[in-house]
Amino acid sequence: MRRDWLGVWGSLRWRYRPGKPSLLHFPSANSAAHHPSPSDVARLHELLDDDVWAFSNCRVDAPGRPVAEIDWFFYNTRLGTLMVSEWKGFPQRVVSATDTGTRWLLEGGLMVPNPIEQVSKQLDAARAALRINILPQHFPAFEPQELRLTQTVYSPQIDGQTAIERIRWGKVYGGLPELAAAISNWASPAPLLLPGTDARLGLANALCALFRTTCPPEVKAKLSVPQKAGFDVVQRISEIHREIAALHGELADLVSAQAAAASNFPQAEPTPQPKVQLPAAKPAASKAVATKASVMTEHQRMQAHLARSFHGVNGSADAATKALEQAWLSVLNDPLLHGPPGISVGMFGAVGSPLVKEKHGSLAKLLGMQLRKWCILQAETAGMKPRDVAGKPSNIRVR
Repeated sequence: MRRDWLGVWGSLRWRYRPGKPSLLHFPSANSAAHHPSPSDVARLHELLDDDVWAFSNCRVDAPGRPVAEIDWFFYNTRLGTLMVSEWKGFPQRVVSATDTGTRWLLEGGLMVPNPIEQVSKQLDAARAALRINILPQHFPAFEPQELRLTQTVYSPQIDGQTAIERIRWGKVYGGLPELAAAISNWASPAPLLLPGTDARLGLANALCALFRTTCPPEVKAKLSVPQKAGFDVVQRISEIHREIAALHGELADLVSAQAAAASNFPQAEPTPQPKVQLPAAKPAASKAVATKASVMTEHQRMQAHLARSFHGVNGSADAATKALEQAWLSVLNDPLLHGPPGISVGMFGAVGSPLVKEKHGSLAKLLGMQLRKWCILQAETAGMKPRDVAGKPSNIRVR
């Protein structure tokens, strides 16, 4: 049993490895296509989280339009926003970035085609393709005419000295942090939100087919993990701890019930002997019941009390503190945990720590004092008189 749980925990640690999530990148499926700079991709991974799906070097076929070559298509799944981004590298610094109708001016007097006009055509093709190939199957309730996309141009040759004319549609950026901020924060008047957590992988595959990109194995594995809006990995790990503790508690109750039932089952009595007195058999039976009921139950009964008190508890510190108070009071009132060595505060802490560690740190941090001191104060508040146990500094006795 223990090995099985360790295997599950090892799998969870691998799947929910701590650290900042990075964007999900879907590179071009065409080996002959241009590919983004690895340093640019690495920088995007640093700047964007996994709410953002990034499709690079896309080819989009839309009816009545030439094939569109799109450098980057970003889908912010949290905000439901879509962005077509044209990335331009120029031989000289951009002196003037103007709106449609005129060329851009580079340092030295060179005039180059206007990237705003290029990205506008790409946006039209992407919007038409999404309306035909994606919305009917994956967003059937979404009105196609309401679909909104934004457009951006990124060029590292744009700097603080570049004269940027007011652009009617979209924005131009000279730095990746500024572009990433736009991807993360831009809000659409008609957001295209995911229809459900189970639809993520199917939608990603459909977009890859539309844009002729691939879904790498590591991205596919991440999309296959069930998630929900506002999914909190730390919270889910804490919930798993509680579920495991609840299972242990249920098992402890079943063991206790089975032991009690076995002790009450009618058994054949031996032939009475003259010196045997029937009343003397009652304490022996009672002792047998206590022995059977306490087999491997000290740790699990502690878990049962904590699991019950933490059931349905939210992530607030006050709720966790109250749950600990309730659990400790249940332990204090459980006669099966009052053995000769007393009540083990250390065991209570070992069982309770995983329930609060991910959200609130240590028990001492949550309670504002050492656990043993807190347990003594709680016992005194309940009208008990806790005292030390010789040779067992972690244990106390109450009366």
